[in-house]
Formats: sequence, C-alpha cells, structure tokens
Amino acid sequence: MTPGLLTAVDSQTAARLHGATLDAIQLMLRDLHTRHDEIRHRAAFRGCTKELLEVQQELVDYLLAKKRHLLGVEGPSPNEAVRNYNSFL
Repeated sequence: MTPGLLTAVDSQTAARLHGATLDAIQLMLRDLHTRHDEIRHRAAFRGCTKELLEVQQELVDYLLAKKRHLLGVEGPSPNEAVRNYNSFL
C-alpha cells in the first residue's frame, strides 16, 4: 500500500470509530433520560435518590462534553448550560 492510501484508510477507520462512539453516546444519553422506576424505587428505599440523580446528571454532563469533543465543538451550547435531565422531580 502507498502511504497516501494508508492515510486514507486510517482516516476512514477513525471516522467509523467516531461515528460508532457518537451513536453509543446518543444511546446512553437517551437511556439516562429515560425514567427507570425500578431503579428509582430502589434508590428511594435505600435513601439515596438525591445522590442517584446527581450521579445521573454528572454522567449526562460528561457524555455531552465527550460528544462535543468528538464533534470538535468548543464549550457547551446555550441550551446545554441550563439543561437538567432530572428537572421533572
């Protein structure tokens, strides 16, 4: 293989990996935004509902930051700065 062709193959592989990672992040964000009553019930029983929601929000913030990084976007969008996935409680 020529060096130029090798670089093109490497960039295609990297693009596929970024695409798969972005898809996985989007799926995880959807899951974190889904209300899981069984987990919430267990958290309430154990007395850690507040902590569960805080960890959930931290995960959402982390995934959004990782998504922005992969997309090459600087800083949070204006909508993300005030977004709280647990605001329905």
